[in-house]
Amino acid sequence: MDWFHCNQCFTKRASKFSVSSCGHICCEACIKPKLCATCRSSCSYLAITDEMKPQEKVFFKDPLKLLQSRLQHISQIAIFQRMQMERVTAHFKHKSAELERHLKGVTEQGFRQLSDLKKENTDMKKQLLELRRENADLKKQLSELRRETTELKKPLSQRRASPGQFQADGTQTPSVFQFPFMAGLSVQSPRH
Repeated sequence: MDWFHCNQCFTKRASKFSVSSCGHICCEACIKPKLCATCRSSCSYLAITDEMKPQEKVFFKDPLKLLQSRLQHISQIAIFQRMQMERVTAHFKHKSAELERHLKGVTEQGFRQLSDLKKENTDMKKQLLELRRENADLKKQLSELRRETTELKKPLSQRRASPGQFQADGTQTPSVFQFPFMAGLSVQSPRH
């Protein structure tokens, strides 16, 4: 350490050195109790020995060697963190692939169900159309039956034609009185 020297007498060859709390290095000969020999401020001294704490020793190490050791340590930290990042990335890639497969399956199932529902909807529309036709036919038949019922409720003298003269299509069947060969025959009502 070519920079290491006493800040008061500039010697490098003393047997013992100390560092003051104000940051000056002094040899054993220049130390003044409770007073810095360099700046004259009150201070305390710490002996520079191998027994110093690591955070104190660091100030007396070669910066290049310190930097190299720190870089090695930083490199180890970087490798460790990179491995952790790769591991978590691999995990999420695997999870993402699983979710994509699941999504694809759900999507395909959804499209199949949609297709089935469209077919079912088409079939139901056809059924509805058939039911509407059938309903219209039934309403027509009901209307004819009501007309016939109304006619049947009238006294015989007010009827337009006999009840059996109506056909399903609404036309009248000819009565016995409408046939010329039966014109002279009298119809007797049954006796009970």
